[in-house]
Amino acid sequence: MKPTLLTGLLMLMLQGWLSAQSITVTGIITDTLHKPISGVTVKAGRHSTLSQENGTYSIAIEPGTKTISFSALGYPQTILPVTGPTLDATLHSADNVLNDVVVVGYGTQKRNQVIGSVAQLQGSELSKRTSPQLTQSITGQLPGITVIQRSGQPGAVGASIQIRGVGSFGAGTDPLIVVDGILVTSLNNIDPNDVETFSVLKDASSAAIYGARAASGVILITTKTGRSGKFRIAYNGYAGLQKPTKLPSYAGSAEYATLINEAQPGSYTDAQVQKFRDGTDPDNYPNTNWFDATLKSSAVQTGHNLSITNGNERSQYLLSLGYLNQGGIIAKNNLQRYNARFNLTSNLSRNLKLTTRFAAIQSYDNEPSTPGGMDYSTTQDIIGQVVRYSPNYVIRKSDGSYGTGINNTGTPASALESASFYKDKSTNLESSLRLEWTILDGLKFTALASYSQVNERTTLFRATQKLTPTITDQPSSLTEGFYNNNYKTLQTFAEYHKQVRRHEFTILAGHSYESAYNETNTSFRSNLPGNDITVIDAGDASTQSNTGNAAEWAIDSYFGRLQYNFAHKYLIEGVARRDGSSRFPSTQKYGTFPSVAAGWRISEERFLKNRFSWLDELKLKASYGTLGNQNIGNYPYQRLLATGHNYSFGNTIATGVGLDTLTDSQLHWESTRTKDVGIEVSLWKQFLSFTATYFDKYTYDILVSPSSSVSSVIGLAPGVQNSGKLSNKGWEFTVNHRNTLGKFSYTVGVNFSIINNKVLDLGVGNVKQPNGLVGNGTNLFIGHPMNVYYGYVADKLYANAADVTAYTASANQSAVNPKPQPGDIRYKDISGPGGKPDGVVNAAYDRQVLGSTIPHYTYGINLGARYSDFDFSVLLQGVSGVSGYLNNYAGWAFYNTAGIQRWQADGRWSPANPNPNAAYPRLELITNQGTPNTATSSFWVVNGAYLRVKSIQLGYSLPASIARSLGIEGARFNLAAENLFTFSHYREGWDPEVNSSGAYYPILANYTLGVNVNF
Repeated sequence: MKPTLLTGLLMLMLQGWLSAQSITVTGIITDTLHKPISGVTVKAGRHSTLSQENGTYSIAIEPGTKTISFSALGYPQTILPVTGPTLDATLHSADNVLNDVVVVGYGTQKRNQVIGSVAQLQGSELSKRTSPQLTQSITGQLPGITVIQRSGQPGAVGASIQIRGVGSFGAGTDPLIVVDGILVTSLNNIDPNDVETFSVLKDASSAAIYGARAASGVILITTKTGRSGKFRIAYNGYAGLQKPTKLPSYAGSAEYATLINEAQPGSYTDAQVQKFRDGTDPDNYPNTNWFDATLKSSAVQTGHNLSITNGNERSQYLLSLGYLNQGGIIAKNNLQRYNARFNLTSNLSRNLKLTTRFAAIQSYDNEPSTPGGMDYSTTQDIIGQVVRYSPNYVIRKSDGSYGTGINNTGTPASALESASFYKDKSTNLESSLRLEWTILDGLKFTALASYSQVNERTTLFRATQKLTPTITDQPSSLTEGFYNNNYKTLQTFAEYHKQVRRHEFTILAGHSYESAYNETNTSFRSNLPGNDITVIDAGDASTQSNTGNAAEWAIDSYFGRLQYNFAHKYLIEGVARRDGSSRFPSTQKYGTFPSVAAGWRISEERFLKNRFSWLDELKLKASYGTLGNQNIGNYPYQRLLATGHNYSFGNTIATGVGLDTLTDSQLHWESTRTKDVGIEVSLWKQFLSFTATYFDKYTYDILVSPSSSVSSVIGLAPGVQNSGKLSNKGWEFTVNHRNTLGKFSYTVGVNFSIINNKVLDLGVGNVKQPNGLVGNGTNLFIGHPMNVYYGYVADKLYANAADVTAYTASANQSAVNPKPQPGDIRYKDISGPGGKPDGVVNAAYDRQVLGSTIPHYTYGINLGARYSDFDFSVLLQGVSGVSGYLNNYAGWAFYNTAGIQRWQADGRWSPANPNPNAAYPRLELITNQGTPNTATSSFWVVNGAYLRVKSIQLGYSLPASIARSLGIEGARFNLAAENLFTFSHYREGWDPEVNSSGAYYPILANYTLGVNVNF
């Protein structure tokens, strides 16, 4: 009785206290996995706010307010009674994933009603990563998406995105990128902190709304907007170090000299080898480690973002400021990028909304260059020379003079100490206005206007440098480039949505016009008076030259979409777009790209719904349609007159123009026909979910210039033609599992893709090879993937002289290797004029396809766990069924005076190690022309498969009580690493994503400490 009475008195006192004064209620909002939920609308009476990224919220409530409601996209509204100044909320939903909104072309759809192939990432998943560029952040996270990174150079990582394979061998294959409805050319200037959603449209039903440019897929990015409620400030930053994932190791100078003697006896005497070994004469017998001398062991990377949001019922805004500083691992190399974004949403009236977006990106790319006398100048070329240089070249002598290197023009190390440089300053301005008019219930008209401008200035200064008292590397030179691009678009479209009982349909119709104009100018002068004044006017006027050009394009489009579903059970969608491009002649200017899709949510049928509590979703879907590609340059069908054809009139040379290219006046769209069939399953309230999709992409009328199959006797180069066919077929699978065990929760996500890329027809490029293959004779053959390696099949090495005699007796090698020796590569006799081995090995009959740079399998494994205030995540990413190739300085010892790598020295064939399975043939000096052992063969084509620990992160979130005591909404600290470990069978010291002849930039791993604070 007493406890009951006491409890009643306490409740009365609490009720009186609440009714007497206004209080502030704070708490944290999580899902059933104890994962914080951001963006939850919290309402108490007439007050409202939104939860922060770490799930915390704070709201003032008026006297008499008894409940607080919590609502978020994908979760039903939750109402809790006010019991005091602290109130935590857990949002439950059996179908929170199924009701998520997915961004599609010109709109959004609920996930359970999407029947196209759309993959989506939330911005919160991207902003946690510490990759310097957005393309790196999506690697391994989306099925059917292959990201290949060939370089780690700041600002020029060279990452390519392939969506369901490579879709053309003629036109460009980059996906279309659309940010807030506006076309952009690159992902890498976008601050990941600004991204709200990242969607990829992969099939015709989802991408056909973008018609002419959607054949290689479409990437849609929406940026964050302001929110009503409390004024909020958020900071997200990190700092850390970068290190190369792999670097090759080289033999020292004494070992180098010894091995040179093995390759060419008598090159060095024993006394000289001893001097290299004991280091008594470092000026003439040095032992230089060129990687240690020129590359840093690590470089600093730091990124910061500050965002401010606020608003009320009439307007909401977001201001975001970002900064990235990525240092390079070579001197004078770093990238600085500044991002600013302002998004304003204004409710002009009850049915009129205006969204204004403005973004500015400015980047500064600084790189080293070389003095004027050297025959290379770029950053990657400098590192390529580091790969090349042997340890017996000196950097600096004891008198302070530089070593003059291979060509008496200095070394890579001396070049880095010169006054030479390359600078690239780029300014990108983007603006748009979006007006939405709700004419009546369900009918909305939208007008979107946008203008963007890119201005870029490049400066390449190649200085003079005094190497020795008698040798100066010269002359100096200055090249300046100016690039300007202006892009404009006006889009208008109307959407009508209506539901009549169990029938629901949406109609979209619109028009889009886009145009762009760009111009480029360069100027050059040499013989500047010194290295301190780097302006064009300071150069010698008699050496000046300049170039300039301009181009423009436009595209006029009409599009429509019809979506219908009955009882959210039977779904159908039709899309059509008609595009007219300035890149095609008037008779072929317009192309139509339709698609249709259907879906059946079997889980909504009476015989399943509510009968099996463990079944959340079971959906079948299929689509069919056609997409286009026009990425072939601006004037491919026109007979353009080119400058450079000068004529002599009397004793005067007059500037002239002439026809260089034979064009096709009937040029038309490249098209891709796609088929998709898929299934989606979700069980036990998303405890386990699974998707599987089969796709078939058939590309025809490929836009290609068949130069290798057309004679040059006519004096004109062949222009672009519609010629060729290509297939990309495959499967995509995803499996996701999540669970909660008390305070511990975890998630597992796996995506796996199989891609079969195959050339079907090269059109006029169909050249039948003597061995029966049809193709261009280098990297394209019917029945095989694109981008193949084509060469001989290696059959071990000759173990000894007897082996040479025995093997060549049945497989004459004279056409490839006239004088085979022990330790040389044996080449298989594959075929002959009669279609079977003929005892002779030659290029006509005994080469075959050895591999491709296009991965057959791609996969990603995403693991996450949370316990109390700690969270942990790991992303594993890999590819298989792909080949790599390292040649010249990167792959061959002693190539054109190059050094010898550790794996080559240790794994070589030698008289002391006559192993026919040795990792490297006998040592020999290799000239630019190569040797019989450097012919393209399976010996040099290596397995490019790998598994990489792409990302690993440990985070800690401050408890809400501590955060409140510090006067902040919340904070999260994290330790993270990117590209931490790589497992592969690639060449020792080389990252498996690198295919190189020597010039390259090592791929980088980074290790960072980060913090996220909300105020």
